[in-house]
Amino acid sequence: MKHVIGILVLLGNVTGNNVYAYYAQGCEDPAYHQYIEKRLADIEARDQRRLGSTLRDYTLSASANDNPYKIIADLSRHIKYSAQFEPIATVKLKIARVFEYADTLSTSQQIAGDVYDGFSSETHNVGIARAWIAYRQGDLTKAFEALLAAIDIKASPLLSAFGPDLSLIRQLYKDGHVTPVVTYIKKTQQFWQGKQPEKLRRAWLAMIEAECKIQFDSIDTVKANALGLPVADVSRAPGKSDF
Repeated sequence: MKHVIGILVLLGNVTGNNVYAYYAQGCEDPAYHQYIEKRLADIEARDQRRLGSTLRDYTLSASANDNPYKIIADLSRHIKYSAQFEPIATVKLKIARVFEYADTLSTSQQIAGDVYDGFSSETHNVGIARAWIAYRQGDLTKAFEALLAAIDIKASPLLSAFGPDLSLIRQLYKDGHVTPVVTYIKKTQQFWQGKQPEKLRRAWLAMIEAECKIQFDSIDTVKANALGLPVADVSRAPGKSDF
């Protein structure tokens, strides 16, 4: 279903550009396509920078023999970016290192971690890294299974507040793998709740239904309106998608 509804919106406070955007051709508008191409390039460059910054964070934590929780957290955070860009053998070694650090935890430390959030954020990051590896190797079934397994987690303060990883679904959607992306988005309702997450989910599902290009970022709620898409009211009960 393709929408050809133009809408005028002021984006200055959101994009940093004091201009009006008007997508007269909806999701097929060349101006929107140009915008998305630039945004995806910017996001990839950002993740490349984070590859370096998270490696520095982990290296500093490990060399300082920091709190083991911090070392594991820093390394697992780095692995998400490593899995996108570094050789697969390197990523696998880093994943193995996470578990080596986990094995050094005392029983009381393991119990404390389980009580706090079950190491949910770290489990999520490792799961996303494994999904990236499978996808890069061309094993789609394994990649999709690992992607969804990465959000079979306990409630996590970090993931509940900031949401799940979106890097892989961004790539999957760009490559035309819609079904696992929709499943992943809907499944995040298990731990990522509140008005803003629900608003994002509804915007993404509306954009997917309209076959729009998507950047999977908070600004998509604004872009969905700019494209003239009928985004559902977030006050409705969650889980009842229009999709």
